[in-house]
Amino acid sequence: MSTSWAAQKEIAMKNNRDGHPLRNWWDIAEALARQTFQVQRANCCGTAFLVSQGIEENSPHRHYCFATAWHVIDDVLEDDRFVLFRSQDKLAIDVDTDRVMTARLGPPSFDLGFVFLRTVDNLLSPEDMMPIRGKTFPSLGEDLGWYGYPGSLKHEPMFCRGTLPCLKTNPHSYLINGVAYPGMSGGPVSHQYGWVVGVVSEWWEDGNLPQIPGMLQAAPSAMIRHVLEDRMGARVIDTRSSATG
Repeated sequence: MSTSWAAQKEIAMKNNRDGHPLRNWWDIAEALARQTFQVQRANCCGTAFLVSQGIEENSPHRHYCFATAWHVIDDVLEDDRFVLFRSQDKLAIDVDTDRVMTARLGPPSFDLGFVFLRTVDNLLSPEDMMPIRGKTFPSLGEDLGWYGYPGSLKHEPMFCRGTLPCLKTNPHSYLINGVAYPGMSGGPVSHQYGWVVGVVSEWWEDGNLPQIPGMLQAAPSAMIRHVLEDRMGARVIDTRSSATG
């Protein structure tokens, strides 16, 4: 049975977005692993991922910006230090909080923040990183994957998959059918075209409807690009010259 032209066009559009084809989920997980770190604090842990970096002229220092959930870092400057750990290569960066700044993005209900770090460590080349989605959002019913460090697994990461059945408007966020364990907050959420589209926030349940399973809540990543590019003039890592944001 032949496939109609309209059906072929729909399949082609599904398998290709903004000039970028669907990718294997294993490739997505490996890409996220390169730029995602466990935030190891004295009394808690979370996840953060690298979104921007710069090099000082005539200096060995580099400036890095990590995105995460705000509740992971809201009081991190009260600590003397914390560790950024990457399982992929067992890289552990001992961070003195005198070397960092933090910033909250959006209103108080928006669980998204930045950690700015100055260090001589060469964490990752821009060419190896997942780009951050900007002006557009994933579609309802789309498959998404997310990466993080559950506290119960100590220093081992986890990659999960689910679908996006609905959007929440206050605050604006994604509700995803999938699991989220403590410690995965702040991890990147990606769709299968290879863009980071959100940041893991929390496990959401309706207290009035306990019989309905909860869902993963994620903040949209569009705010990351908006703040870094439009407000701060920084360049978000984006290795795809044909990208449309």
